[in-house]
Parts: sequence; C-alpha cells; structure tokens
Amino acid sequence: MMKETTDIVSTLSLEGEILRVTGRVAKPLVLSMADILAMETEEFQDLFIVCGTGEPRDTIRQCRGVLMEKIIQKAEVLKGEHNDTKKMAVVASAADGYKVVFSWQEIFNTPIGGGVAVLTEKDGAPLEEKQDRIDLISAQDYFAGSRYVRDLKQIEVVLFP
Repeated sequence: MMKETTDIVSTLSLEGEILRVTGRVAKPLVLSMADILAMETEEFQDLFIVCGTGEPRDTIRQCRGVLMEKIIQKAEVLKGEHNDTKKMAVVASAADGYKVVFSWQEIFNTPIGGGVAVLTEKDGAPLEEKQDRIDLISAQDYFAGSRYVRDLKQIEVVLFP
C-alpha cells in the first residue's frame, strides 16, 4: 500500500490561497483564484437549489466552474491497491466547517461527477468579486442545496479501511 502524503504541500501559488487539496494525494495543492481561473471550465444553466426537505432556496440561472474531478486529477490520487478507489471518498469543506461527501465512484463513474463543479462565476458575476471566494455545486443532485458549499476551502481525498 502506498504512503499517504499530507505533510508536504506542493503549491501552484501560495499568494492568495483560496483552496487546498489534501489527503490521499501525491501532490497536495494550494490553489489561488488565478490558478482555478486558468483551468478549463464548464457551464451550467437553470439550477434549482432545493434543500433536503424539498424546500426551494435559490435558482442559479447560469454558472461556470471547474469540474472537481479535474482538480483532484491535478493532485494525483494515490491508489496503492487495485480496489482502493472503491473505498475512497472526497470531502469538500467550507470555511465555516460545513462538509459534504462524495464517493470516488460518484465523481469518476457516474453522471453526477459531470456536475460537481468548483464555481468561479454565478449569474454573470465572478465569485472573486464576492469576498474572494469560490463555491461548490453538485448540479446533478435532485436536491442540489444539500451539497452546495459556499466559501469552499478544502477538498480532501480519504481512504476508508
């Protein structure tokens, strides 16, 4: 089994840190807004933010963001054994401590992964203009509000025993 490397953080840009990618990765990352804006983005339209109770909270007419799978791939996940990815989860954490969880299989083997994005723009306005922050959305969820993360700060790849 490969050793988890969380103690050494390789950086793309320490100045203006906005997001960390840690856990079971070969290259832990510290990303600035500029680093994220330089990545390929996807566009999503007409997303209804509905909480777990079914109550509507918001509507996003248009947004743009980087798929979380692309960010995770940049950090190079450590896979020591053949079935490790079946025991992995990805935890996305907000500045206020709110956390959401995705299985590895959701992100890389289902349509849900094509909708989990680190948002850089929302309704025509860059999020960097809103207190230098980014959000995360799971656009393919029925109740997208349950896994909507405002002010995303960390993505952690975890291997369960």
